Amino acid sequence: MVRASTHRYATHGHGEATMPVHTATAPNAVLRTLGSLPRPLWAPSLHAAWTASAAVTAMYPTAELVADVPAPRCTAQEVLERALAHGDEHVVKLTDTALDFGDERALAAALRAVELVDPLLPN
Repeated sequence: MVRASTHRYATHGHGEATMPVHTATAPNAVLRTLGSLPRPLWAPSLHAAWTASAAVTAMYPTAELVADVPAPRCTAQEVLERALAHGDEHVVKLTDTALDFGDERALAAALRAVELVDPLLPN
């Protein structure tokens, strides 16, 4: 689900730049913390992540997808550096999630977030 949501951002993030980030980052946060949770909380936590991801996907549909998502012409490290320079926490979180997979489509999604989400203004 996390990989699919990350990949989907590459083709659908232009409809709403920020909220769809959560379809990947919320379940990824649950996956990263499952080992620290008591076992009885695993199923409810995964259920909550699935529900949140589905709800955001349903609330922010994008009729027109971007059919041609170019492969990044930079390394994963450079994608991370661009996200950190951008500064928005959603961009950084999606990039962190994309780096878990490291494939071209995930890195393209991270670069789309850098492109689509308004950057933080310097203080």
